[in-house]
Order: sequence, then C-alpha cells, then structure tokens
Amino acid sequence: MSFEKPWGNYLLEAIVETKVPDTISFWPQTMAWQLIFIVLIMFMLKKCYQAWQNYQANAYRREALSWLAQCSLSNEEDIRQLPALLRKTALLAMNGRQEITQLTGSSWAAWLDAHCSRSHFSEKQPQQSAAHFSCEKLLAQLAYMPAIDLNDTHFNKGLMQLCQQIELWITHHQLTVAAGLEQLGDKP
Repeated sequence: MSFEKPWGNYLLEAIVETKVPDTISFWPQTMAWQLIFIVLIMFMLKKCYQAWQNYQANAYRREALSWLAQCSLSNEEDIRQLPALLRKTALLAMNGRQEITQLTGSSWAAWLDAHCSRSHFSEKQPQQSAAHFSCEKLLAQLAYMPAIDLNDTHFNKGLMQLCQQIELWITHHQLTVAAGLEQLGDKP
C-alpha cells in the first residue's frame, strides 16, 4: 500500500514557511541612545556604590541598636552599660575624637542634644524631687550608683525614658558640617 500524496492536510501543501527574523539586539542602534544608555548605567552603578558606602558607614548604628534591643532592663549589668553604649556609639560616629571623652554631666547631655534634634537628654526644668530620675542624671550617675532598685517606679520611668532617648540618638544623630570640617582638619 502506497500513498500518492504526502501524508497530512492537503490544504497546507502549498504554504511556504516564512523565514524567522534575526534576534533583536538590546543594544541601542543610534549613537545618542548608546550614550544615554551608558550614562544611565554609570549613574545606577554610582548610586549602588553610594548605598553600599552608606550601609558600611552605619554598621556601628546597627550594632548599637542590636545591643540595645537585646538589653534587659531587669538585668543590673545591662542597665549599667547604657551610658557606655551611648559614649561608644558617639566615639565611633565621630571617628574617636578626643573631645567626647572630656564631656561629662550637663555638657555631655548638651553635646548629645546638639548632634540630634530628636533627642532631649538635657534637663528642661529643675529637679522636682530627689526621687526624680532625668536622662541627664541617669547618664551621669547610672554606672556609679551603689545599688539599683529595679522596683522603684520613678527609677523605672526614668530608665525607660533614657532607653528611648538613646535609641532616638543612635538612630537619628547627624554630624554637623562644622564637625566634619574640623575632623578633616585634624587628620595629618
């Protein structure tokens, strides 16, 4: 048994297949579009590099915020480390400038407030009582208190306020332009 005509649909016998076009290039064909494409790629690479530099520069912030998040306000040793955490973060932010190590008490609180508009470590009003624990007072005395009473409501309120201010400062502190220029002048 043999077939006289090819097997399949007889209507498709006369159809001629068209040639598949060449692959379309992603590269622009004109010089102007090529230049625009190159400039756009360079701009994107620059932005990625700047984002990476910013990420690397803020590593100390992430580390400090991580430690603060893990800090237990029921552990006396952790509580005593809060002023040291803040000072260490300030030293890292200012690349170890010696002026920070000299600051204490109200001058330290004022310096912190000057470098972050959202934080308020300085006392705005005089102490209402001996049991009042302001952020400024806690920063100055927390590491040296002979005994910490974790059941004292005034102390716990002041401690929570201090933790919030420390978190605000770590997250939002900015170096002033003058500090940055002084810093450049200090380098040999």
